[in-house]
Amino acid sequence: MAIDQTQREYRSRRIGSSDAVRIMAGDWRDVWLEKTGRTAPADLDFVAAVQIGIATEHLHPRFWQRRTGIGSFPARDTAVHPEYGWLVAHPDFLTWREAPLDPFAPPDTILEAKFCGSPKDDSELAEQYYWQIQHQLLVTGLKQAVLSILRPGGYSWVDVPGSAADQALLLETLKAFWWHVETDTEPGDPLPVAAPDLEEQRIVDMSLHNAFAAHAGTLLTCRGNWTAYRQAEAELKSLMPDDVRVAYIALEVSESGAEGLFLSRSRDGRLSLRFGHPPSRHLRRAELWMPPEAAE
Repeated sequence: MAIDQTQREYRSRRIGSSDAVRIMAGDWRDVWLEKTGRTAPADLDFVAAVQIGIATEHLHPRFWQRRTGIGSFPARDTAVHPEYGWLVAHPDFLTWREAPLDPFAPPDTILEAKFCGSPKDDSELAEQYYWQIQHQLLVTGLKQAVLSILRPGGYSWVDVPGSAADQALLLETLKAFWWHVETDTEPGDPLPVAAPDLEEQRIVDMSLHNAFAAHAGTLLTCRGNWTAYRQAEAELKSLMPDDVRVAYIALEVSESGAEGLFLSRSRDGRLSLRFGHPPSRHLRRAELWMPPEAAE
């Protein structure tokens, strides 16, 4: 959930969930510099991924309810740990893991909203945000969370149960870091603390599977050519003139006659590479392109 300036200033003197991720990742010195006022936090106003996440945050409750039938609501207040006032959390939404029979039942689950434009799968995202979610559970006292994932191509979620052992480790690590803030002692960067693997499925070595190994060998053999193909495709698209809808080239090949490829620009500006010749209606309008310097 996006926070206002007052909440931002309040959290700047405490450890929030995003800070916990950095501390568990071993980024102690940079966080210490921020918490002691020696440096300003990074300006995220023009970080595209962050702003897209903020802009799409309100969509998560709709997708969650559509999939599960369970409602949710924004967590408007910043939660404070009952014993350590310097530990705070501001979850995105609060919900129920199962639809409550009592409409006035308090929420029992955090709904953490994330937009993902990268190829990371659900388990990788759960690992990436594990300590952030455990920090929120530690501060709020709730026992479970859902990582809500919105992608350009769809929606999914991952259950992240609270772990008393991991929260104890998290708390001890944060207390050790906070000592450096309270005593104004510059820390070094310790080794990162890895998040546990939430996936229960097996991990196997397929070296003894002959067919699997054969297909893998083919892919590895062709990988260099495939990389060259993708690079050539990207370079080709970069050369497409801005005012052109279709650009093609015909190449003569041995026995199959004239073969070629063409780039086509959609109405929204996307370029697509296709093999063969463009439609005849385009060929009738085709003109020979010349470099600008050759036309002078």
